Amino acid sequence: RISSADAFEPKHAMIVQNKDEFWIPLNLETIPTPKEFKDAIESLSPEQQDFCKAWRAMQLESTLFAVAVIQIKPLLERVLNLPPESLSKEIKLTQDLTELFIKYQIPADLLTAGTIEAEPEGFEVVGPAAAADKVTEVKGHVAAMYELIE
Repeated sequence: RISSADAFEPKHAMIVQNKDEFWIPLNLETIPTPKEFKDAIESLSPEQQDFCKAWRAMQLESTLFAVAVIQIKPLLERVLNLPPESLSKEIKLTQDLTELFIKYQIPADLLTAGTIEAEPEGFEVVGPAAAADKVTEVKGHVAAMYELIE
C-alpha cells in the first residue's frame, strides 16, 4: 500500500532466490469513473450513499499494485559486520546464512563477525586480510549453528 507520496507500506512479502519463479494472479475488474459513480449513487438514500462511498474508497485503496525489489546480500553484509562485496564469491555461505535466518530464525548477533576490540591497543587490521578474517569468522559461526541444529 502506498500511504503517501514517499511511503510504501507492504502488506505481503516473499523471498525469491536463485531461479525461483512465482505467479501473482491479479483481479482486473474495472471500477466506474468518478462521474459514473456519482450518477449511479445519486438516487440512493444518504446512508446508502455513505456505504457506497466507503466501498469505493476500499476499492480505490487496493487498485495500486507495487513491487519493491530489495537486494538481500548487501544487507546481510551490513548486519553481519562484513565489508561490502565480501559475500559476492561466497555463494554457499550466503545460502547457508539465508537458510539460518529464514528457516531457523537465528538472530543475526549470533552470526556476526566481531569488532576489532580483540586487537592490541593501537593496532587495527585493515584491508583484504581483515575482510577474509571476518568472512572466516562468520563461516565458523555458521558451522557452529549447523552443528547445534543437528
